[in-house]
Amino acid sequence: MSYLVGTDIGTMGTKTVLVGPEGKVLANSFREYGVLTPMQGWAEQWPQVWAEATYATIKEAIEKSGVDPGDVAGACISSLYGGSGIPVDRNYTAIRPCLIWADRRATDECRWVEERIGREALFEATGNVIDPYYGYTKMLWIRQKEPLHWAKIHRLETPNAYIIRQLTGVENIDYSSAGNYGGVFDIHSRGWSTEMMEELGIPRTFFPDKIHSSEEVVGEVTATGARLTGLARGTPVCAGGIDAAVSALAGGAIEDGDLASMLGTSMCNGFISHEPRLSPRMINFPYVVNGRQYLYSFTGVATAGYCVRWFRDNLGSQEMEKERITGEDAYRQLDGIAETAPIGSGSLVFMPHMMVGERAPYWDEHIRGGFIGLTTYHTRAHMFRAVLEGVAYAMRYSLEAAYETGIEINRATLVDGGARSRLWRQIIADVTGVEMSYIPDAPGAPLGDAMLAGLGTGVIPDHNVIEEWIGEKVAMRPDPESSEKYRRYYELYRRCLEATEPVYRSM
Repeated sequence: MSYLVGTDIGTMGTKTVLVGPEGKVLANSFREYGVLTPMQGWAEQWPQVWAEATYATIKEAIEKSGVDPGDVAGACISSLYGGSGIPVDRNYTAIRPCLIWADRRATDECRWVEERIGREALFEATGNVIDPYYGYTKMLWIRQKEPLHWAKIHRLETPNAYIIRQLTGVENIDYSSAGNYGGVFDIHSRGWSTEMMEELGIPRTFFPDKIHSSEEVVGEVTATGARLTGLARGTPVCAGGIDAAVSALAGGAIEDGDLASMLGTSMCNGFISHEPRLSPRMINFPYVVNGRQYLYSFTGVATAGYCVRWFRDNLGSQEMEKERITGEDAYRQLDGIAETAPIGSGSLVFMPHMMVGERAPYWDEHIRGGFIGLTTYHTRAHMFRAVLEGVAYAMRYSLEAAYETGIEINRATLVDGGARSRLWRQIIADVTGVEMSYIPDAPGAPLGDAMLAGLGTGVIPDHNVIEEWIGEKVAMRPDPESSEKYRRYYELYRRCLEATEPVYRSM
């Protein structure tokens, strides 16, 4: 009984891996889905979509591996940041879709919090600030805009906790998910802030009493859970956590000053601190390892990988058709044409902020994306390279916010889908001036979940084994000449940020 199952419920899809005792992925499964966007700036999902994808991928991974379900020692589930949480009634039926991390609608509620509590007071108590990104502001939106739904709420459940309860019958929440709610969690005591809950008018009863460490076993698979997933009845299930932090663990980020940049649908540049280094320009919550002490602080861009996918879907029809015919990956083809464009993309700057509004370190509810400096000279090669470079500029801007707190980078690792692009990795290293490591064929957060399941069940004796699981990393070193050229273009990005702010505000 030494096999482990790790599942990550992502924004655009759910992936499960089944891992052997030495960390080798024996089987995986993926299910894709979409996001509901009923209005500009809104983003929500029904939990049943996540549930069906979780059940299907776990069952398929087990079947593909040929492993006896009785030999699976444990499972763990992470998820996207569920924003408001899933509002459920006393029968644990979802009342409405979950307002996920990308939802930016709670602008009125943010102004109300600013007037009632104030940014500094809230930061002092919780280590976080006021922005539509945070779950507590989305909760307030439901209270203010949908009072009939608010009156029916029994619990607000995170996506991974919702699924874990379906499988085990046990309510739970982990430290990283509780902390990522923002204004209702005290980052100093690592517990619920009843004072802020009272000030905000968010009932304490909406949340479980106990907060679990991510590697802690919270329950066992029931007969119903076994039927749904193919796991054996009685299989231990660990609490899991926020996918960005679990991806960081999959990249080996444990030591003080480690940086793991999750380059997925969104970009999360997560710094591990063994002692508090808090800044209002970062999002701060407990890490998925030693959550009662370690801190995960991140900055990023909401639509990093999303920008690349947008380009492929809307401007990459040639590449998609060739992929359909020959099987050659469309993204790899786009990388190829981008390599023909010069550094700086012919002075074309792309702003990779394609949701209305942006989280840390920008905290700008009006910011948008765009190509600045576009001329008839520019081709799709320039444009696609500009997209990759724009995300890299945003990463450098994000890292500078962390440096202000005294954080020094120990090791830097790129994880998740976007990191597979060698060109993109080199651009990021050149723009930031930081050596970026990469783990080839790494499954990202699902592997981190398997690690947590191993720690929780004792299959993994300690954190040192994680480095053995990861194996050798490929280093991407900055090229000094390219870095010098990019310095000018990064300054152009900074100037574009400043110059477009009043334009976007007026929109």
